[in-house]
Amino acid sequence: MITPEEIRGKALRLWNSKKLLVSCLTGENLFPLRIPFSPPDGRTLSNQYPEVRQWISRLIAKSKSELPRSYSIGFSTVNNRALGTQQVPREIRFDELEDLLAFIGKEKAFRQFQTLAVTTKKRLPQLESFLLNKPHKALGLYPQWEKLLTVCEYFIANPQPGRYIRQLDIQGIDTKFIEQHKPVLAELLDMVLSETAVNAMYKRFEQRFGLKYDEPTIRFRILDTRLTIAGLSDLSLPLSQFKTLQTDVETVFITENKINGLSFPEVNRALVIFGLGYGVQMLAEVDWLPAKSVYYWGDIDTHGFAILSQLRSHFPQTRSLLMDRNTLLEHRLFWVVEPGEKRFVDELKNLTGPEEELFTALRGNSLGTNVRLEQERIQYEYVVGAVLNRGHIRKLQKPQGLKE
Repeated sequence: MITPEEIRGKALRLWNSKKLLVSCLTGENLFPLRIPFSPPDGRTLSNQYPEVRQWISRLIAKSKSELPRSYSIGFSTVNNRALGTQQVPREIRFDELEDLLAFIGKEKAFRQFQTLAVTTKKRLPQLESFLLNKPHKALGLYPQWEKLLTVCEYFIANPQPGRYIRQLDIQGIDTKFIEQHKPVLAELLDMVLSETAVNAMYKRFEQRFGLKYDEPTIRFRILDTRLTIAGLSDLSLPLSQFKTLQTDVETVFITENKINGLSFPEVNRALVIFGLGYGVQMLAEVDWLPAKSVYYWGDIDTHGFAILSQLRSHFPQTRSLLMDRNTLLEHRLFWVVEPGEKRFVDELKNLTGPEEELFTALRGNSLGTNVRLEQERIQYEYVVGAVLNRGHIRKLQKPQGLKE
């Protein structure tokens, strides 16, 4: 026997299903709307007559016969041998939309959605599909909706503006509003802008819609004093400027640890990039790197090889530095434990045979449990020797204590 609370639950499920909101866009008439339930059968009526009468009284008390807006009850006559003729509910329905909205307390919300629909159709009908597909999300944005439309209209009139968000002169819109609503604005702008106004290859809001932004910086050291820029060797440049860097370097070293980058030995016609981690992905945009010799020096652990594989997917000529079995075994005293829950355990496609063998050994713990050798734990003499063996280091001044 269905209760008023259960009727409300079923009505709310209809609301949450978006069908009710969408009907005001499509014009579909859902009423009268019947709420399915199982009425008491003859046996229940005979055996639980007091309970059935109480149930009927509760239904009536919350129905349209007692309240201005609510559900209606359809009765049928039942001839019961023991009880005689009885009126039993056989149908529960909402006759009109207003009845259902009042019963679940959604009149205001529905009117707001109607306002959204009218405003959207008038100003940016391209966004009606957003209302159809995500009506509750749109409704949740009701207080901001007109401002969102205003921002969309600005980008339609000014595609790829080439300014910082702070510089956008949009009536009634401040910088923080756009910053706080980037995800939904991205959805809306994708729908209203032409293909030429969207840089679809980017996910970042600013890049996608042609705005300036606080770019990630590339920190690097020029390792050949003859190639310094205005006498400067340690520089940090926005990615867009690093992409246009004009230099005669032939070799690019990439390492994660900052101190290793700062202390990297002098090398003929070379520079070292440091501090990117998985951010090496951004180097894929640097058009002059494919023509250079590239070395990657990372930790000897699962993530070190994952970053190496990622980098090599963009620059196949990349060679690893100090990421071999001999280096690992010769520094056994300096091993630490790689956090188990953070280890990289997927397959890697861009490793050489020896690299793949060592990665597999690390991942499978055949050399020990979660073995890790961090870059900065490798002896400095060993680092310089590894670079010497590659024939790059400038023999201007050997580090103190380095053997011939």
